[in-house]
Amino acid sequence: MASPMFFLMPQWQGSPSARAMQLAEGAELLREDLPASALREVPVPLEAGDAMGTPVARLSSLIRARESARTALESALADGRTPIIVGGDCATSLAGLEAAARSVERLAVLWFDAHADMQHPSTSPSGSASGMTLRHALGDGSVDLAARPAIAADRLTLVGVREVDPEEDDELQRRGIAVVRTGAADDDSDALRSAILDRISGADGLYIHIDLDVLDPADFGSVHAPVPFGLSVAQLTGAIRAAVAAVPLAGAAICEFAPADRNRAAEDLPTVLRTLAALTSGGRS
Repeated sequence: MASPMFFLMPQWQGSPSARAMQLAEGAELLREDLPASALREVPVPLEAGDAMGTPVARLSSLIRARESARTALESALADGRTPIIVGGDCATSLAGLEAAARSVERLAVLWFDAHADMQHPSTSPSGSASGMTLRHALGDGSVDLAARPAIAADRLTLVGVREVDPEEDDELQRRGIAVVRTGAADDDSDALRSAILDRISGADGLYIHIDLDVLDPADFGSVHAPVPFGLSVAQLTGAIRAAVAAVPLAGAAICEFAPADRNRAAEDLPTVLRTLAALTSGGRS
């Protein structure tokens, strides 16, 4: 793969959590382990922002942050770098998805997440942009956040999703979006890799979104919304390595690192770095 460029984007305004600021604290901890020569910071407003008369909470700050990310990512792609966004809520992935969709004709998207993130602004129970990220990436939802260009539903695959609202499930089925559901059992690893490789076959490039709550809470605890029966770390990193070995990585995001304290961070930070290593491995073991 092209050499990676890491974009530290400590956005918390898209999160529904009362502890959303832990995302900014997690981003600050990640900074210490990222190579300074390949690190860029995406400015994120300090203030919460307002909804601007829409159902999307804190929309004004989200718009400003995405514009900053778009500019930074375009520069990296022009230099032949592969952008990897780290350190914020799931809505940080929007700019990365747009950049990848502009640069790759047949883009496959792997969405590793415990949640579908397919809520519509008009029906979202929280009004938080993180839960709407994929809906916006598909070109739907709020006009201020809908992706241009949108990603293709037939090249999108959700992996590890296990908490889906009925309306989200209806939308997934209506669009024919593939969902790979699997548990943390070791004997599921080969089946998971096989299902993923089948889905991304024929793509020219690959975007990988990772919400760390896709992991089983027994393996990783630094998230706001843990959901039981997730992937093991070995399953996640093995699947990523297989995918980037098969299709060139066009972009990625690792989201929702929200350690409750330094002790929790020390326990879970190696898993985040291991996941980053899998993304940048080019398929190497």
